[in-house]
Parts: sequence; C-alpha cells; structure tokens
Amino acid sequence: MIDQLKSKLNSLSSSGSNNVTRTDTKHAKASVQKVDPTRTKVDVDSGKVSQFVSKETIKDMAKQPPIDKVSTTRIKNAIANGSYPIDLDKIADALFDAYKEMKD
Repeated sequence: MIDQLKSKLNSLSSSGSNNVTRTDTKHAKASVQKVDPTRTKVDVDSGKVSQFVSKETIKDMAKQPPIDKVSTTRIKNAIANGSYPIDLDKIADALFDAYKEMKD
C-alpha cells in the first residue's frame, strides 16, 4: 500500500500538477495560484475514503491481523539463535536508496 502511495505521489509530482513556484531559498517568495475548478473533485458519496484507498479496501484490511505473529516469532528466534541470514549488500543498497530519496 505504501508503494502505491509513493508511486501516486511520484506520478503527481512528475506530471506537473505542483502549482508552487520554487525560487532560491535566500530570496524565497511564495507564488499562490487560483484553484482550478475544472479539476476532478472527490465525490463524498462515491465510497472513497481518499483518492488512494476505498472503504472496501479498508474493510478488507481490518479483517486481517496487522502482524503475522507466526512469522514474527520465527524471525525473532532466528535472530536470537544467530541463524537469521543477513545480506549486507542488500541492506547497504536500501540505505543508500533511502539517503538518495531524502536528498531529492
């Protein structure tokens, strides 16, 4: 679900829907533009909680346990025993990607 939100936000930012004009931070000036009334509006009665998640999706998520306790216990035991496989290259890549994402 988080990946869906990230991809939606990335597509919104890359499509030019950002109406804020950015300038040099030393001489920051905010540019406010009028709201475009022709934009698609969120229909309150359409069953959508937000533009990303519907009420049905939330109901389905509520039926499932938030944490898989069996897998969590298995991983905890493997870490305690020292038998949990650690891929240092994968961890380093993920940390570097997170750093690059923060800098952008």
